[in-house]
Amino acid sequence: MFQRIVGPVHFLESTSFDSNIIYIDGGARNVLVDTGTGLNAQRLDQDLRRLGTKAEKITDVVLTHSHIDHMGGLFPILASASPRVYLHREEADRINSGDTEVTLADSVGAELPPIRIDNPLEEGQILDFGDVSLQVYHTPGHSIGSICLYIEDLSLIITGDTMFAEGSFGRVDLPTGDSSKLVHSLRRISEIDFDIALPGHMQAITEDAKDSARLSFEMARTLFRS
Repeated sequence: MFQRIVGPVHFLESTSFDSNIIYIDGGARNVLVDTGTGLNAQRLDQDLRRLGTKAEKITDVVLTHSHIDHMGGLFPILASASPRVYLHREEADRINSGDTEVTLADSVGAELPPIRIDNPLEEGQILDFGDVSLQVYHTPGHSIGSICLYIEDLSLIITGDTMFAEGSFGRVDLPTGDSSKLVHSLRRISEIDFDIALPGHMQAITEDAKDSARLSFEMARTLFRS
């Protein structure tokens, strides 16, 4: 079940292999950040209905990166809705060219239908979703096109698989992962002002989130220095 975090932002903690899913009620726009694997699409729709909406009313889907546990749920949504789909250009261009490496489709044995990303994202871009605006931070390391999304008015950042709770962070041993880039990205995150962080896995960080970001940076820097 979605947990209201602050304002129009709601957080669904993952189960099994799914990523966390974030729903943002922008007024005229119904936004999902990440979608899980798609294996629990019916549950997602039920949880959205508890918020007064449903999957077929989703207008926008922002992907923090294109790994299957974050984007697989897009495909059941596309069966009943026509949302705008956003992904950083580094991965959007690869998907549009037919390169599946970045999505991990081959490694999980998934046969995904073709998809085209019509809204490639760039560093610093502002996504205006009516009542809420998200600023894009390109944070490669876990994957080449990983992003974080900053909502300054709410002092909140969505970190995908770049940063998790308790000083942890995303793995770098998957295709396009890069440990040095991850350390740099974590440094950038630790320098942003926010009170709340919503990661791609594990629990929401609703207290001392910036301290958690600093800890993730320090732990990654120490680990990858050795």
